[in-house]
Amino acid sequence: MAVNKRLNHLLKTGNRDQLRVFLKTLHPADIAAAITRLRPEDILFVLETISNTRSVEVFSNLEKDTQKACIAFTDPERILHYFEGLSADDRVDLFRILPTEDKEQLLGLLANSEREDLLRLSRFEEDTAGAAMTTEFFSLPPDCTASEAMERIRSGSHDAETVYVLYIADPGGKLRGVVSLKDLVMAAPDTRLDRIMNPNVITVTVDEDVEEVARKIARYDLLALPVVNANKELRGIITVDDVLDIVEDEATEDIYALAGVGAPLELEYLNAGVFQIWRQRIPWLLLLVLSGFAAGFVIEFFKGQLGRFIELIFFMPLLMGSGGNAGTQASTVVIRAIATGELTPSLFPGVLWKEMRVGLLVGLSMGLLSAARAFFLPQNSSAPHYQIALTVGFTMFFVVTVAKCTGSMLPLLFQKLKLDPALMSNPLIQSIMDIVTLTLYFVLASAFLPM
Repeated sequence: MAVNKRLNHLLKTGNRDQLRVFLKTLHPADIAAAITRLRPEDILFVLETISNTRSVEVFSNLEKDTQKACIAFTDPERILHYFEGLSADDRVDLFRILPTEDKEQLLGLLANSEREDLLRLSRFEEDTAGAAMTTEFFSLPPDCTASEAMERIRSGSHDAETVYVLYIADPGGKLRGVVSLKDLVMAAPDTRLDRIMNPNVITVTVDEDVEEVARKIARYDLLALPVVNANKELRGIITVDDVLDIVEDEATEDIYALAGVGAPLELEYLNAGVFQIWRQRIPWLLLLVLSGFAAGFVIEFFKGQLGRFIELIFFMPLLMGSGGNAGTQASTVVIRAIATGELTPSLFPGVLWKEMRVGLLVGLSMGLLSAARAFFLPQNSSAPHYQIALTVGFTMFFVVTVAKCTGSMLPLLFQKLKLDPALMSNPLIQSIMDIVTLTLYFVLASAFLPM
């Protein structure tokens, strides 16, 4: 907060010298965090106050919507220096969200090689390895010696995303192996790379989902992962810092979906308008209202039982809440297991069998407790206490068992249908179980209570 106050004061005074001295003490990421919600003209004023190298670092740390606002505010020529300083994958991410006019202006300003690279990467579908990869990496021939490789690193390291991992490819571009910087430094100067490379390279294809990329980097403890096409030709790499962004984005999407909020906003929350937030949230809420109508219809259909046995109303919130919570528990665990790659639709029978047994045990425990509470109703009850207890106890038992099975199966079914399992959100599970709970409750009441 102190940084923001000091920065705002210096911007008001317009004293570039004092601003430059103050910004020298801050990390580029901290500068980006401090200016991200300023007006585009103030952001550009800050960027043009600091050195070229640091200004590129600051711009690269800004949120994409802030970068977009800067480009929209001023002539793209003024932004070109910062845009070219972005890594290839970050350029593509920003390029995708720009208006057509700004895209055309930027493409006209870029060098031919940079333009072709940008267009090629932007053709890959979002959330694939091809869209997330960078083309700035070291690719060396198998007959290159260790000393030659070191010389290439010294002369071209500023253009590469990482120098800690070197990829060996034949003249046709086919990936042959990988050499770590450590192995290269330890090798004799005249040793050929094909003598020290590891030929067993973990790879992903350009069309694989970014979640699979994150899983492989985590599973094999990699600094970078090569991206190849169907012919095993090296097309790019994805580094571990890019994977952190991918994991954060995917986690955000899952959290939003689980809460029934919809897709994450393109803008940061504080920069988004009220109408944008309304449009994001209202579809799910309207769907939940409709499901509430269905639950109300069930109550209306069985209003005769409610009229004769007013005690049934006492336990409706308990049963509906228990069914929703039990289903949410199961769905949350299964969705997380799907996200980590632990569960697939092929394991459907095993998951169903396990959750059914869990549901039976949990339902029995909760059913006995609920029946005991129902048994000790006030003495003016309109039905024998044991009948009310049987109705409530068996309803709780069946509802929890059904909820556990439903909550675990629907995410797997969604995955089987190529839908996001997280769409089986907590509010949706709650609404489904409300309808199921009320129906079971009144059907069992009709069976146990005197009509």
